[in-house]
Amino acid sequence: MVVRAPGGGYGDMFRYPAMPTPLRVTVLVFALLSLLFTLATAHRLIAGGSFGAAVFFAVMAVACALVALSLVGRRPWAPYPAYALAGLLAAASLGLFGTITCVGLALLAWVLWACNVRASRDWLGGRRRLR
Repeated sequence: MVVRAPGGGYGDMFRYPAMPTPLRVTVLVFALLSLLFTLATAHRLIAGGSFGAAVFFAVMAVACALVALSLVGRRPWAPYPAYALAGLLAAASLGLFGTITCVGLALLAWVLWACNVRASRDWLGGRRRLR
């Protein structure tokens, strides 16, 4: 006769909690932005655009990748670079007054909401005892 432990066995008891969905979407967005900025860097370097634009795109690609990796790594300080980068992107888009402005402001609103949801704050709050 096989006796099972309550709660679905030992595998369920020793797992870290899963990343909350708002943070998963935020990581996906910053990873996608990193990929787009990397492609923009390559395009500027290959197509013969300005070197300053290529450097800017490269710095933004690295910044987006670092935000995504810090969120995945459950760093307690991870929301602050996400706020700063989303704020920078929103502020940079304000002068264009169009769809890109809506996207920049929506990204800022999303990051502020996603990182401040209770599940996200608890998940990023630190490594707690295994359940």
